[in-house]
Amino acid sequence: MICQGWQSFLTLSISCIVLVGCRSGRAPEVFTSAEPVTARADLAHDTASHPPVWQQTAWRPPPHLAPSLQPAAPPPQPLSPPHSMSSLSAVRLPPATNASAPPGAAPVVALAPAPVHAPLPNDISAAPTLPPVVPVAYLDDGQPLPPPNQPKDGQDLRLVPPDAPPQPPAGETIAPGQPTINGEPGELIPPGFLELLDVIESVERAYPLLEQIVLEQQVAAGGRLSAAGAFDLMGRGHAIATPLGFYQTYRNGLSLEKPLFHGGSLAAKYRIGDGNFEPWFGERETNEGGEFSVELKAPLLQNRRIDKRRTALFQAELNQLAVQPEIRLQLLEFTRLASQTYWGWVAAGQALEANLELLENARARVEQIEKRMAAGDLEKIVGINNDQLIATRETKVIEAERKLEQAAIKLSLFLRDAAGKPIVPDPQQVPDGFPSHTVPQVDRIKNDIATAIEASPALEQIEIVREQVRLDLKLAENQLLPKFDARLLASQDVGGETSSKGDKTPFKLEGAFVGEVPLQRSAARGKIEQARAKLAQLQAKEQFVVDKVTAAVQDAVSALEAASDRIEQASRTVDLSRQTLDIGRLQFDAGDIDLVTLNIFEQAVTDAELLLISARADYFAALADYRAALALDPRGDRERDKDRVERANAQ
Repeated sequence: MICQGWQSFLTLSISCIVLVGCRSGRAPEVFTSAEPVTARADLAHDTASHPPVWQQTAWRPPPHLAPSLQPAAPPPQPLSPPHSMSSLSAVRLPPATNASAPPGAAPVVALAPAPVHAPLPNDISAAPTLPPVVPVAYLDDGQPLPPPNQPKDGQDLRLVPPDAPPQPPAGETIAPGQPTINGEPGELIPPGFLELLDVIESVERAYPLLEQIVLEQQVAAGGRLSAAGAFDLMGRGHAIATPLGFYQTYRNGLSLEKPLFHGGSLAAKYRIGDGNFEPWFGERETNEGGEFSVELKAPLLQNRRIDKRRTALFQAELNQLAVQPEIRLQLLEFTRLASQTYWGWVAAGQALEANLELLENARARVEQIEKRMAAGDLEKIVGINNDQLIATRETKVIEAERKLEQAAIKLSLFLRDAAGKPIVPDPQQVPDGFPSHTVPQVDRIKNDIATAIEASPALEQIEIVREQVRLDLKLAENQLLPKFDARLLASQDVGGETSSKGDKTPFKLEGAFVGEVPLQRSAARGKIEQARAKLAQLQAKEQFVVDKVTAAVQDAVSALEAASDRIEQASRTVDLSRQTLDIGRLQFDAGDIDLVTLNIFEQAVTDAELLLISARADYFAALADYRAALALDPRGDRERDKDRVERANAQ
């Protein structure tokens, strides 16, 4: 009865080990956040069971950074929903609820604000976990993208914003010259003028460099899955036979071992030994039914709070988090460049219009000059001089056309169709003018700097790297401890007895302590020194990034102020020069001034208009720098940005 009871107990233990190791492909729990959540080894998690990452508290700079600019800590404010592109991460959007990925739609990578990594507690083994960030894409048929090692022929992966309209199926051709920004032939660029929002949406959806960075999430997710493999269930087996010789023996064994997340391992084993064993190897022999055993190993000092396996897993999780601020940082940079390129294209179009107007003035006088020459009112040289002006101004128009084409080609790097191919905008799509400008409030620059520091993705990147270095430091300090492990082994032989003494039949329980002490511990001390030096480096780098963000805001505000003043002066110059030209035309018709003087008046108007165009282009280019420095929404969500800035001002 005792043997049968222990046999049942051991069989149940083995079943538990198998279930623990194989349950739904789960990996060990990972501890990096304030909420306990089990991490899945397959990197899939139910977003309905966890709050979205964009509802977590925003990262704030450490108190030691720019103390004069650091606002008081307010109550935690939830970030905006994932429609804000200033803070991005990849989240799963089921096909049934994702309006961007219906059947027949283009693939979607949905972006949402990045999660904020909380500092690790001193006792890492007791810390909760953060659910993994899973990049999810949808194929053209609306189904989730298969793993990278299972590609689906004929389908591609493209990047589109979560609120983008349906896209045409992959492979569908677009008629040449037809706009396609909104995904349908003839609707890429709406009829009329090309707006900045069209360009920004194109960058978010199909800019190759942004797509490259977003796909880094899959690289990081693969690294995390690989690190979680250190906790996979391990199966082992052996079959050893000695058929020839004085001692003929046969030994076979199987075992299942599960590494434990808190250190150590749990193993269930079965072995059977048969034959004529050497007297000194009597423990290899078992009863006829073999031996079942369960073994538990647990560290008591070194590797108890942290070990290499947990460190690798935590580092992989941090690598996943590090992708999010990089996406936001690069998106801000790409939209800044796209915005400045767009305004350069608008300025080139306006400059062409100014030169065309100047040319038209000279052409409009031809008939009048010919009549006056026929009447003897003007000398023939006046007609020749006007023809010379026409030729000169036509040359300037050609130069302006070339500059517009150059700006349009440059803009096509950011303006792309649904297939990701560059689109060169038509000159007729140039807006009639620039939007009205706002005089910058220079007295709020301190609040702007505080807002920029709070939202800086670069500072968030440094904080994540700091957490990684702290992990290395904890691991090195762990290696200073002596290795002292406990081991417990329970075994039971079953079946008929093979020993005349019957020494195999009783239940066996064995306990042991194993110790190991590195006497010099140079490796651990060296790693500790390295980690502390890296932390000091990060401190210096962090201060420089704060200074750099401060300088970027100051420079952007200064550029806005100067451009605003230039706009005011250039507008006044245009008005005065036009008044002068109107009077000059009357005097030319009356014969009071010659064509040379009139040309000076006309050229002065064009020069003033070009100055005004340049000032306006510089203003909106500086505005793009300003928004990027403050990490404001590239789409120009003014209400959300206004609320955010007002919160910073209130602090």
